[in-house]
Amino acid sequence: MTLRPEAFSQNICHAPETELVCYCSGVTKGEIVRAMQKGARTLADIKAATGACTLARCRETSPRGR
Repeated sequence: MTLRPEAFSQNICHAPETELVCYCSGVTKGEIVRAMQKGARTLADIKAATGACTLARCRETSPRGR
């Protein structure tokens, strides 16, 4: 499935909490925000709490290309 550029927010800070941030693991902005509210401070903390960035396929699956 190819997503159109308008399928994601240009600035993730203004994105809704339901927007995917990690496409390969299916992690939303809201999940990351909640992990940070519960104490996650580093990328390692966020990875452990959400599973984001653990499959190493975001570059190929994200419409952002990163």
